Order: sequence, then structure tokens, then C-alpha cells
Amino acid sequence: MADLSSLTAASTHIAEQHPTLKLLILFGSRARGDCDRNSDWDVAFLSAPDSENLSAWFSGADLLKTLSKQGHISSDSRSERLRQRIDLIDLSTCSDILAHFVAQEGQLIYERDPGEFERFRQRSLKAPAELKQFRQTQREKVLQALERWGA
Repeated sequence: MADLSSLTAASTHIAEQHPTLKLLILFGSRARGDCDRNSDWDVAFLSAPDSENLSAWFSGADLLKTLSKQGHISSDSRSERLRQRIDLIDLSTCSDILAHFVAQEGQLIYERDPGEFERFRQRSLKAPAELKQFRQTQREKVLQALERWGA
């Protein structure tokens, strides 16, 4: 079974196959340590676009294959319940609130340049007041939707 250390050990091979990769971060239940055998793998990545060599830009599907192979995260064909899944998040396009939670609970798998993960964390972590405002806004949207639906 894969774990953070096996992903970290495989990170050099992953980076070799995806040269524009800047950051690879494990987050969610596996990073927090409250996972079970059916938990999925939540992995966030940041890559540097290469405008001169677009073929070096990798697709999420390619990265998923590499993570599965190098990190030894595979499906168990005997039972759908035991199938391990990787959820891959592109940090350049995800929401600010998702980036906050990746920065808050994430465990570093790979960083191309020393300090890249810490810079990401400093950019992405929200202050408590910002989180409170976000929750209030989301609550208001839910209440408005419920009102429209007559609930």
C-alpha cells in the first residue's frame, strides 16, 4: 500500500517524466492521517507552463498515470469498494478556498525549487476573518437557494 513516504521517494521519477512540475502536495484525509483503506488520494499540483515547448506541458491524465505507477496506487480488481482513486487538483485553476485547505493541511511530496511550497502556503492561507466571510457568503447562498426552491 502506498503512503506519503512512497510518493516522496518516487517524486524524482515523477518530476523526470513531467519536467514542468513545480509542486506536488498530498492533502485531505491521507495527509491529515484520518484515512481508512477506502479513502481516495487527494493530490494537488502546480506546473510551470512552457510557452515555447507546449509538448512539455503535461495533462492531468498523464500525471495520474505516473502517480499511480510510481506511487504504487493501484486498483484492486477483486472489489469495487477497495478501488483506490486519485483526485488531482491543478493549483493554478482551483478556487481560493480549496488552495487554502491544500496549504493548511497539505504534505509536500515534491518541490522543484526549495521554498516553493512555503511561498505557495504564504500566498494561499486565508486569515480567520476571510474564512468567516467566506462561510457567511456560502450560508447566504444556500439559504437563498432553499428559499427559491420553497424549502
